Amino acid sequence: MVPDDFIVHLKSRNCSWRTVTAYTGALRSFIKWLEETTGCPFDPAFVTPLDVADYRRYMLNRNRKPATINLHLDALSSFFSWAASNGIISSDPTEGVKRIPEQRGAPRWLTRQELGALMRAVQKYGIPRDRALLAILLHTGLRISEAVSLHVEDVVIRERSGWVTVREGKGGKRREVPLNVTARRTIQEWLTVHPGGDWLFPGRKGHITARTAEKILEKYARLADVEVTPHQLRHTFCKMLVDAGESLDRVAMLAGHTSLNTTARYTRPGAKDLERAVEKLAWE
Repeated sequence: MVPDDFIVHLKSRNCSWRTVTAYTGALRSFIKWLEETTGCPFDPAFVTPLDVADYRRYMLNRNRKPATINLHLDALSSFFSWAASNGIISSDPTEGVKRIPEQRGAPRWLTRQELGALMRAVQKYGIPRDRALLAILLHTGLRISEAVSLHVEDVVIRERSGWVTVREGKGGKRREVPLNVTARRTIQEWLTVHPGGDWLFPGRKGHITARTAEKILEKYARLADVEVTPHQLRHTFCKMLVDAGESLDRVAMLAGHTSLNTTARYTRPGAKDLERAVEKLAWE
């Protein structure tokens, strides 16, 4: 069973709902495997580096993808690091266990056709709050956790300029992202009918959750018949900037990337780019 205190720890680090779910699921899988392998109840104090290495080998033998294996290893590393810092274990059994090398391709972003279909669905069926939320995700590239945590005072809209302030992004970093005219107009429409209060996107208790925001996006994705996640809108924001000729350092600053290597992924060809490339060789 995953300790509740560990889940609280993940949430305190501003981990997204998706990350918390993935990490706890990976930890449960490891606990189940270890108990079946040893025949003993799970006790983190008795887990050894050999156990972690054997679990890594077990997943490799089951032909699990490198990204999946690394997710499990990251989850175990996070758990045992937390356990060590809280005196639950004397040493971290994940230290020295290597991740699986990954051949990382380009992130998944929306094509022009997919983006057009999504925005038409939002424009036709969306309420002002939803249109403002999607405008922020697409036109500022904010992470979903950053978007739902915005205060009304974090958004500044003027006649010819505007910006949104992320108080505490990934790694605790603060940044300001300019708002283009489309985003300013859409957010202003929402502010005109805003119910009041401190949060830009108020919920029943405080602001809406990241999961609620994901469900909002899923609704319009179904209407548009496209597959999209909040992070794919962030990828689309970065890709459109790169395609528009913006330098990687500018894109990195806007997206809040700590490394240009992260931003450089948007210069790689995506699946559709590769499809168009080989289609040029077709004889029909």
